[in-house]
Amino acid sequence: MMISDLPDDLKAEVLSRVPAKSLSRLKTTYKRWYALFKDPRFVEKNKKLSEAVRESMLLSIDMVYAIAGDLHSSGCDKPIKLTGKIRDLKGSKDLEFSLICHCDSLMLCSNEGNNRLVVWNPCTGQRTKIKPRTCGSNDRYSLGYIRSSSSCSCGHSYKILRYWHYQNDQKVLVGECEIYELSSGSWRVLDSFIRDYSVYCNGMSLKGDTYFVARDKETGFFLMKFDFTAKRFVRLPLPFQSFDREDNVALSVVKDEKLSMLHIDDMSGVIRIWVRNKIDDDEAKDFSWRSYLILEMDFDKFQLPSVESFFLDEENKVAVYCGSKYTDDDGDRTSIYIVGEDDMCEQVY
Repeated sequence: MMISDLPDDLKAEVLSRVPAKSLSRLKTTYKRWYALFKDPRFVEKNKKLSEAVRESMLLSIDMVYAIAGDLHSSGCDKPIKLTGKIRDLKGSKDLEFSLICHCDSLMLCSNEGNNRLVVWNPCTGQRTKIKPRTCGSNDRYSLGYIRSSSSCSCGHSYKILRYWHYQNDQKVLVGECEIYELSSGSWRVLDSFIRDYSVYCNGMSLKGDTYFVARDKETGFFLMKFDFTAKRFVRLPLPFQSFDREDNVALSVVKDEKLSMLHIDDMSGVIRIWVRNKIDDDEAKDFSWRSYLILEMDFDKFQLPSVESFFLDEENKVAVYCGSKYTDDDGDRTSIYIVGEDDMCEQVY
């Protein structure tokens, strides 16, 4: 008996345990398998059941890195290894990334001029090209969805937020937003607003909403959320207060459930990582952070670059830290480090 002869529910159970990287090679084998791989319920189940294969994606501003291995192994010289990297999409007129953001199993990629967008599913290879209504050099994008009452992602209505700013005749900074709906292929312009803050990192999607770290003169750094369901921005507290614009901050997601934040104090060089409680539908009632990791790193000794992205391994209390710095020989060069307690800092790329 071949696997194609099995009942549909048993086939789905078997295939859901196959790592996503291997599934992409099977998508042309059997048409019904390809349809299964695109089913959001299957994608969600596959993410949970194939966790034994410890491979993660780490996003810098313009590249996707796939890394695998034990982040805290002392029994080998290379506890993790780089298993792949992507900086453009072949077949989409070689779209070279300038900005990458993700939500669930989807990635949104834009080019340097922000005049070309592609929504890409790395597991199935499916791509959706999107034409921006207008574009500008300071555009930012994020990917999210309207939350449904269903517990699975099959009811999600995915959307793209484009937001930008300009200075009006009164020298006031004005923010503008519009939303693209993937199901209808249409843009909707939202009301403009006075923007009295600066955004310090790219948006991070969790449970359909997008989170940013921002800063203003009155409160210093704070967390900003865009609620795709209510179509509005909401200010939320951070676990620290700082007015230093030279501080370095980044957001990450832990197991698709919790938001984590890395903060580097520019004066002391101390790296602090916080994890917040699980996101639920009424987060305003219980929005709390817990200090997870405090690292007193010698930045001069390790020559650490400014952080662009990171992800946290809660079990081993280490973080994979991605950043870039300029060199005369190579221009902007990306480096990846594992950092942890007891002055642990190992460059792996």
